[in-house]
Amino acid sequence: MKRLFGWALVVCLFLSACAGPAPQPLTFNPAPWSDGEISTYDVRDKAGALVGTASWSWQRSPEGWVQAYELNLGGRLDRGEVVMGPDLQPLRSWRELAGRRLEATYGADKITIQQTATDGTVTTKELKPTADPVDNDASLMVQRALPLAAGYVTRYTDVIPTTGLTAPIRLTVTGAETITVPAGTFPAWRVVMESGSVQHDGWYGQEAPYLLVKYRNRASGAVFELRSWSGAGAAPPVSHPAPTAVAPTPVAPQAGPPPLNVPFLVMSFLVQYPLMLLFPLLLGWWLRQRYGVGWGLFGAGALTFIASQVVHLPLNWALGLLGGGRGVTLWPLLPLALVAGLSAGICEEGARWLALRFFLQKARGWREALQFGAGHGGIEALIFGLLALINLVVILALRSLDLATLGITGDAADQVRAALDQLWRTPWHLPLLAGLERVFAITFHIAMAVLVMRAVTRRNIGYLAAAITAHAALDFWGVWAVRTLGTTWTEVGVGVIALAALWLIVWLREAPPPPEPAPAPAPAPTAADLTPRALSPEELARRAEESKYEGI
Repeated sequence: MKRLFGWALVVCLFLSACAGPAPQPLTFNPAPWSDGEISTYDVRDKAGALVGTASWSWQRSPEGWVQAYELNLGGRLDRGEVVMGPDLQPLRSWRELAGRRLEATYGADKITIQQTATDGTVTTKELKPTADPVDNDASLMVQRALPLAAGYVTRYTDVIPTTGLTAPIRLTVTGAETITVPAGTFPAWRVVMESGSVQHDGWYGQEAPYLLVKYRNRASGAVFELRSWSGAGAAPPVSHPAPTAVAPTPVAPQAGPPPLNVPFLVMSFLVQYPLMLLFPLLLGWWLRQRYGVGWGLFGAGALTFIASQVVHLPLNWALGLLGGGRGVTLWPLLPLALVAGLSAGICEEGARWLALRFFLQKARGWREALQFGAGHGGIEALIFGLLALINLVVILALRSLDLATLGITGDAADQVRAALDQLWRTPWHLPLLAGLERVFAITFHIAMAVLVMRAVTRRNIGYLAAAITAHAALDFWGVWAVRTLGTTWTEVGVGVIALAALWLIVWLREAPPPPEPAPAPAPAPTAADLTPRALSPEELARRAEESKYEGI
């Protein structure tokens, strides 16, 4: 009991450390901007190429402040306004994007969002009010009024009219940096904005008017860099003219379907799909030929994986790992990754142990564990491979079809085209990584099956605990690394773990049990056994006495 209490205390301390300092209540300093202030930004993609411009402006109003913005990405204009009170609480906002108009009204009892589609259809959604709302379209600029300093942490609720959702935001000042952008060099506070596992970065000037110097969207890789600004008492930098409103530039209509990403398709069909769809089956066939373990164990491993997801997926939904915007997804990244890893480890390794302990009682041994683990990891690879292949076939079909004939028009068509354009820009090496990831995962599943088999055959629950811990560590790495290091380094780490799993498989190898000895045949009768035995005088007298009564 003392040991259990000690481990519980360690876990609590770990979670407390990961959670970081408690956030301060959301309070704003007096507005640092001035009436008529305008700031403009260069927008670059993750490769550093200039893809557009953005501008923000501030105006006083009888109600408080009005923030207006315009974003121009390749001729696609996005603009809007947010009206705020003197306390910088949002009152109402509007936004126009790709022919849609969104209007949000912040009332005491509800937040109302009204959307007018390109065809004139009007839809309305109502949200519950929050004590700390910030309109998403004003959040980057309103944060200039926060009392930013070393170690500062706060929270607020981001209201997103474009999706009709809210997202709790944790804002943390991670340190001081000197940032150079086209507008000059600024000492700045680096700020991290977290919503669950989603993180963004902002750099705000340490001196009034606390300009947003730089912003980075980690998910898309887009970066905003301050080019120029002007306001009351502050002239624009000499080397940069005063900004003007961004006007949309005409975009030439695209002739025909987008160009094929040939390297991406080659790697998909020659590497990714064979590794995901053929490798698991070839591995099962080889194990059957090499060790004589049949397809029944492969199928049992596959069914065990599916059964584990019957528990795993609802559990992830309850925890908030699925569905988003609630539960542990609102935690900092480290404890979130820990919970995600434990959820997978407990469900999958627990299902493996139950299957081997109660349903596969004749499957005992290292060889049987290989085939059982191959089926568990193999069905996962087959499912992901089939989904990826179907998705690619659909996208190839959409490439040459008129979306209007499918009833996809307006904003929905724009979103589909943007998704298609993003796919055809996918780097060629990503399909290779996806295929290798399944090979790594199958290797890991086999190693975990060997551990769980030992837990059953040796009746030592420590092997099961080791499998759960290893599985949780792998998934922890996957969740944490992909957000912080990117896809490539995540897969490098998974590959190293797979090599360790392969070593474990070989190290735990056991010789097959010796065959049971056949029963020894009965000895053949000898000559002595067949020779009549001489009778003693007593035996002769007894038999003579018994013969007198045989005829009576």
